[in-house]
Amino acid sequence: AVGAAGALSADVFILVCMTFQAYFAHYNAPRYYVELKRNTITRFGGVVASSFGISALLYVLLAVFGFLTFGENSDGFILNNYSTSDDLATICRVCIAVALVFTYPLPFIGMRDGILDLLEVPIQKQTSQNLNVLTVVILTVITLLAMNFTDLGIVNAVGGALFGTAVVFIFPALMFRDAMHGLGFHATTKQLQESRFSVWLMWFGITIGA
Repeated sequence: AVGAAGALSADVFILVCMTFQAYFAHYNAPRYYVELKRNTITRFGGVVASSFGISALLYVLLAVFGFLTFGENSDGFILNNYSTSDDLATICRVCIAVALVFTYPLPFIGMRDGILDLLEVPIQKQTSQNLNVLTVVILTVITLLAMNFTDLGIVNAVGGALFGTAVVFIFPALMFRDAMHGLGFHATTKQLQESRFSVWLMWFGITIGA
């Protein structure tokens, strides 16, 4: 049995990469800030800190109780460890399905818009018909890929290591650094220190993801 000693193994970085998935919210941050009532930086910082803190706490609790229950036999998708006749587990599966259905459009729209930006599609060509065609194509590709993957743990780990590292650590750090360079002599000492810290954090994320 692996036991608690597994926390000292290099395999723990796979779990860390999975947790990167908890923070895929950067692309919606500007929208949340605009829609926040009395949207000051201080209030927005409080909202971000509390929401990320709650998310981290939930991840830790699920990981701890899942491991305490099933140990080294824990599946990448912990509900797979529960019997199909377990009523509570079935309710959890239904809740996850509902959550996926209603939250899926948020990251999907961000990805679709990103593809349009990468392809440099003019706004004039982004008609409803073209957007619908692109949506069907992307959904078809994603569905075909999903039908051929059975280990959600590996999918989460690889997705967290590649895309999570980029979205959580690399892109924000580079954008913030460029923004500070754009300010030039107008940047405050605190902003410059934060910029240097964000670059250090970026390399930390790259190291963990690798």
